[in-house]
Amino acid sequence: MPPIRNMATFFCKDFAINTSIVIFAIKTIQSMAKVTKFSESASDSLQISASANEKGILTKSSSISEIELYFRKVLELSKSDNEFPVNLEEVWMLIYGRKEEAVRALLSNDQFMEGVDYQVLRKNAEQKTGRGGHNKVDYILTVPCMEFFIARKVRPVFEVYRKVFHKVANASTSTSDVVLWINAVSDSLNLNKQSKLLLFKKWGDSRDLPTPDYVDSTDILLSATELLKRNGLNISARVFNVAMIEKGFLEKCTRPSSKGQKVFNHLTTKGLSYGENQVSPNNPKETQPLYYEGKFSQLLTEVGLR
Repeated sequence: MPPIRNMATFFCKDFAINTSIVIFAIKTIQSMAKVTKFSESASDSLQISASANEKGILTKSSSISEIELYFRKVLELSKSDNEFPVNLEEVWMLIYGRKEEAVRALLSNDQFMEGVDYQVLRKNAEQKTGRGGHNKVDYILTVPCMEFFIARKVRPVFEVYRKVFHKVANASTSTSDVVLWINAVSDSLNLNKQSKLLLFKKWGDSRDLPTPDYVDSTDILLSATELLKRNGLNISARVFNVAMIEKGFLEKCTRPSSKGQKVFNHLTTKGLSYGENQVSPNNPKETQPLYYEGKFSQLLTEVGLR
């Protein structure tokens, strides 16, 4: 493209227009003509309808039909060999004000692991005359990562996501298989009834099936910190946990995270006489021991703290 000032001079001579106005107009047109280029390994990235969506980018102003079209194309890519079909560049504006905020939230969240839930693609941009080169970084996500990192944070977006992904997945999985799977997971992890209900509820919601909001427990369940306070013991939950582990009521378990192995506590079969393992509200891949209020005093005696 010829230099802006040469173009402006051409138009001014032919149409007697002020040069500064023409320069401003040409710069505006050039700015509007820029198109986002996706990374090579995300070359299957999506192309949607008009304006920003022509580039495969969703924003807070994207319509339901545009979001659904995007998700359907992601679904098609996920059925192929593309394990990371979503470019963060295409979806961050649904939630975040700036891309930097989205990137920071993704990298600092220990639920997501690089190489498992997302990949970081660095590409050296071509060095321009008189300027230093810079790195272009793309973050490409798996479908589950996109669901929990983006889709679930906006209800209307998640409703569209469920319509596209969950019902397709449900069509190939029988209810009996799901019941067997949930029971097996609950038994192997010694999950309590409430945690088991959450698993059923997630499945039922995706099929528009009703599930109860709660289940009865054997006793009131509370955290060790709260029950230590109520029993008048001036010790920390950490000291209590050490005593529990020494007596075989509690064990340490691990799960992979972006920062290595994450350690969490888990009641053993022996410990389940005094409490229940509940899915942690901070991470669904962890359990959080809760204790029966009526049996906690006896438990304190058992572990030698009373």
